[in-house]
Amino acid sequence: MNKNIKTLAVLFLVAASASAGFLWTKNNLSGDGEVRGEKIEPSPTVKPAPNYPKTVGNFLITDKEVIFENEKPVIYFFGSASCPHCTWEKPIVQKVAEKFEGEIVYKENYDETPDEDVFAKYSDINPGYIPFLVLGGKYVRVGAGEQLGATEEGSKKLEEEALTAIICKLTESKPEGICTPLEEKISEIK
Repeated sequence: MNKNIKTLAVLFLVAASASAGFLWTKNNLSGDGEVRGEKIEPSPTVKPAPNYPKTVGNFLITDKEVIFENEKPVIYFFGSASCPHCTWEKPIVQKVAEKFEGEIVYKENYDETPDEDVFAKYSDINPGYIPFLVLGGKYVRVGAGEQLGATEEGSKKLEEEALTAIICKLTESKPEGICTPLEEKISEIK
């Protein structure tokens, strides 16, 4: 008998919760599906995000100039240890950057942002999310490459290939040993 009362009480609570959710939704939506309440207008200083074309690895091709330091393209990685997508991306970016030692300048902004001015320069694309990759200033992506493949290993392989190909484009295919095998992929990049 006690078991039946507990079961009925649980069923009653589930039904009451469902009813309350239905009534809240009904009362907070107008007939045309708009949420009732205060509508916040965007600030006049906020510009809509530009509609940049995409290239390999879902990177956007910006209209910004390539960023050089000591006549080498600069690669920026922005992330944090508290971000699981950043911790997925970081070793891949580091591995690719190591392949280009002497050809690029790699700047890792992990748990600190010494390059805040660069991060802010792309606020029209990224309002503040991480991971954020800026490859030479020309190619950018918000987010990790975790969804590029059907499996995690496939995603890692495709991410490494995309990063390598874009950096080869920026370095004019240097070093040859790294870039020559990716000539076809590099030719897809604008």
